Amino acid sequence: MEKEVLKQLPYIRKEITDIEKEISSIQKKILRLKRDEVCDTVTGSREDLTIGPIKIRGHPGKEYGKRMAELQKKKALMEKKRTELLRMEREAEEYIQSISDIGLHQILRYRYIYNLSWQQVANRMGWRYTADSCRKRAERFFMSD
Repeated sequence: MEKEVLKQLPYIRKEITDIEKEISSIQKKILRLKRDEVCDTVTGSREDLTIGPIKIRGHPGKEYGKRMAELQKKKALMEKKRTELLRMEREAEEYIQSISDIGLHQILRYRYIYNLSWQQVANRMGWRYTADSCRKRAERFFMSD
């Protein structure tokens, strides 16, 4: 399972970014809805049973409550998905940290944690490594077990 999550780490991170943008967009919509509050003053009986002006605040239309509930539900679902993806990301990082072969550990960290190209991984690993040798070592790791 960990190896599969590791392969998907770049996609997990992209999904987290997309979800965070969506959550932000939903939050802006919620704030816009809240700002659409209307206010009016009427004459009526106050709490202390005197008669006088009373300020009334509310949102126009019957759709406000329904729309607000939909947005909050969608936001909660997105936050739940984001939490799950963050957990998967953390598990993948912990899995890489648990690999005892230091060379392989570094290759996988550079590739999957830092999201470097195979050429960049080889450059970081040093003169004895090529992009193909790094890629092949990772492939063999994923093929094992």
